[in-house]
Amino acid sequence: LYDKLPTLTFFDPACGCGNFLVIAYRELRLLELAVLRASHELSGHAGQQSVDVVGLIGVNVDQFHGIEIEEFPAQIAQVALWLMDHQMNLQVSEEFGLYFARIPLRTSPHIVHGNALTLDWADVLPPERCSFVLGNQPFIGKKEQTASQKAAFEPVMGHIKGFGVLDFVSAWYVKAVRYMHQAGDGEADCGGAPSVAFVSTNSITQGEQVGVLWGWLLGQGVRIHFAHRTFNWS
Repeated sequence: LYDKLPTLTFFDPACGCGNFLVIAYRELRLLELAVLRASHELSGHAGQQSVDVVGLIGVNVDQFHGIEIEEFPAQIAQVALWLMDHQMNLQVSEEFGLYFARIPLRTSPHIVHGNALTLDWADVLPPERCSFVLGNQPFIGKKEQTASQKAAFEPVMGHIKGFGVLDFVSAWYVKAVRYMHQAGDGEADCGGAPSVAFVSTNSITQGEQVGVLWGWLLGQGVRIHFAHRTFNWS
């Protein structure tokens, strides 16, 4: 597990200010810290006042990738990941008794300023190197899309019969399936493909959208590993 954690990669193709990536990074660092703590205790060194952990912290911000259409939030996402890195380094220092800091900053999160529906996601992170795609995509109904949003939406969705009834968020599902196929040579649920976890408007699981979107998705070989019932998003 200790060796695996630094190899995991996370990709949010609508990352905004980076909240999902920042929380994922925090949890990954906490998991690594728990592994180090357990290893330290099992080795019989739990009573020592300090341990040099500089060479033991392998998880870093360059495991995190994102696309954001607005330039300022994209910059915030990168800085937010560095700030979380600093906070977690302080926690490591407090736990093991030696000051740990990554100064100067030698690694960076990979946050791309661009339109996720027109960019090739593989250019941001090759799908065979991606562990998890996650995020909270824009919730825009079919009637509320602007001309520029429709111009990005239609080329992604045009091959799906009846796509005109679908909400804007559906395009991220379609692109995610294509991304998984790139990694798995045509099998979206094969072992080498990334897993995808999206928070989405519940409209895509109700009414006329269900047959159009999920009929296509399931026909591509994808499978739902888990889902959560509708809840209020505050």
